[in-house]
Amino acid sequence: MTMPNKIQEQAKDLLEKVVSSVHELVDDITALEINTMVVDQITGAKFNAWQAYEEIYSINDKDYFDVKGIPNPDDLPEPQKTQAQELRKRYTSLFSQLEREYFYILLEKSNESSEPDSRIIQYQERLKYQVEHKANILPTDEVYIKLARPILPAPTPVADREENNLKSLQQRWKEIEELLNNDKFIRTLRKMSELKAALNSGNITTVDIDVIYAQTVMQLDGDIISRYHKKLFQLPEGDRDLILKIHNEGVVAGEKQWRGTLDFLIGIVQNIAKLSRQ
Repeated sequence: MTMPNKIQEQAKDLLEKVVSSVHELVDDITALEINTMVVDQITGAKFNAWQAYEEIYSINDKDYFDVKGIPNPDDLPEPQKTQAQELRKRYTSLFSQLEREYFYILLEKSNESSEPDSRIIQYQERLKYQVEHKANILPTDEVYIKLARPILPAPTPVADREENNLKSLQQRWKEIEELLNNDKFIRTLRKMSELKAALNSGNITTVDIDVIYAQTVMQLDGDIISRYHKKLFQLPEGDRDLILKIHNEGVVAGEKQWRGTLDFLIGIVQNIAKLSRQ
C-alpha cells in the first residue's frame, strides 16, 4: 500500500470513529431546552454516575417518602391531597423512566442471545397487568408485588436477600458497571438526576410543587417553542419582569453555546471528509 493510500485509509477509519462519536453526541443535543424556576435552594454537587444511580433506585424503596418526609396524600384533604399525589408521582416517574431505558437495553441484548430474558418477560407482564387493571391495582396483590419487583439491578447488597453469595454479587456489580458505561443509559440517568435535584430544591415536606415559570425549546429544524406558566402573570410586575429577563438571557446564552458545539462537530467531520478525499 502506497503512502497516500495508507493516509486515505487512516483518514477513513478516523472519520468512521468520529462520525460514530458525533452520532452519540447529536442524540443528546438535537434540541436546546431552557427552564426557569424559583427554588428554595440550589445544590452545587457534581454528577456522579454511581451515586445518581443509587439515589434514583432508592425512590422505589417502600419507605422512601416517609424517610424524606414527603406528605402522605391519605392524610390530607383536597386540594392538598391531589398536590401530594402529583409530587409523589413526579418522583416515582424518575425511577420508571430509568427502568424503561434499561428495558430497551435488555431488548437490544436479547437480539444477540437465543435464551429469553426473564426480566423482559416480567416487565412486559407488568405493563399488561397495569393496562388491564388500571386504577384498580391493589398494592397487596401477590401477583402485582411479584411483577412490580424492579428489573434494574439493585446497587446495594442488602437490597436482595436472595443474593447471598459472592458470585451473584460480583455479577451484579459487573452488570451495573456495564450500565454506567452505556452512553444511552448514562444520558437518561443524568437527566433523571437533574430532574430529581430540581424536585429536591424545593421544600419537599410540604405539598407545594416548584413551578417552571418559563420554558423555551429550540429544535434543529428551526422550531422554537416557548411556554409560560399562568402563575407567572399573577406575580407582582417587578418579579414577573425579572424572571422573564433572566429566562431570556439564559435562552440567548444557551443558544450561543449550543450552536457553537454543533458548528464545532460539523467542522471536524468536514475537515476529516476533505482529508479522506485527498
